[in-house]
Amino acid sequence: MVFRQLGRPAWLIMAIALLLSPVLVSCHKAVNVWFDNSKTPLVSIGDDVLYEEDLDQAMPIGLSGEDSALFAAQYIKNWAQDILFYRNAVRNISNTHDIDRLVENYRRSLIEHEYQRRLIEQKFTSNISDDEIESFYNENKQLFKLEGALVKCLFLKVPSASRDLSRFRKLYTLMDDASFEEIEKLSIRNSARCEFRYDYWCGLNEIEVLLPQHDIPLEKRLAGAGHFEYSDSAFVYLLNVSEYIPKGGIAPLDNVSDRIRSLLVNSNEVGYMRSIKEDLYRRALDNDLIVFQKDNEDNEQK
Repeated sequence: MVFRQLGRPAWLIMAIALLLSPVLVSCHKAVNVWFDNSKTPLVSIGDDVLYEEDLDQAMPIGLSGEDSALFAAQYIKNWAQDILFYRNAVRNISNTHDIDRLVENYRRSLIEHEYQRRLIEQKFTSNISDDEIESFYNENKQLFKLEGALVKCLFLKVPSASRDLSRFRKLYTLMDDASFEEIEKLSIRNSARCEFRYDYWCGLNEIEVLLPQHDIPLEKRLAGAGHFEYSDSAFVYLLNVSEYIPKGGIAPLDNVSDRIRSLLVNSNEVGYMRSIKEDLYRRALDNDLIVFQKDNEDNEQK
């Protein structure tokens, strides 16, 4: 086998050299191979081709030249072994009827699924109104009982040695734009962690894991909105909760609107797909595309 080395990286040439050992050298039979002109062929076995671009895509980032050569050599060898094993399997399994049937069934299933996905997307993606979502929510609130508490809040993790700590303590309980802007500036200056979560609901457990270990779970300290301070040897943790819904409460509409939209789409799509299949079936009957062989047998006997 002959490789064009011009313009190839050194690690690839090293990999090829590793593979061209006496163990791997064999007689080469000329075959007509179709190559993808947009890629650079690297190795071929019969009409199976491995391209440099495929190898480049599989190559882990950050490997040294020597490690890249070893990875490439092993990748090429594995590719060749897989191709050779498959070809040997084809030669030794004469009856592939059951396999062909399974492959065709799977292919058909994939095509049907993709067609259904496109039909649903065209029909329903933007067809669910906000009024429908709100109506469903109001009529089915018990479906949205919370398994864990939700909060809207501000979380700050400030180095305990910060000169601006007292300023942070004053600002984090305020909820106006000027205070938010100053908190952001102070956070950058003090390498503090700052997370504004006033605009959306998040799980209380997401906040709990940000705090240092403490004896009383945060949920037990929460009766509603409030502010809390924790500390460890290196940081002070400031938490201001603006809204709180306990476990077992009803999730607010803005927290579950996407979920309701999916429920309504799924509910509509069942009836929609049933009507499409029924319509196809009726049209096929009207155009005599469906032939019931039993009826033909009965007519022949008459």
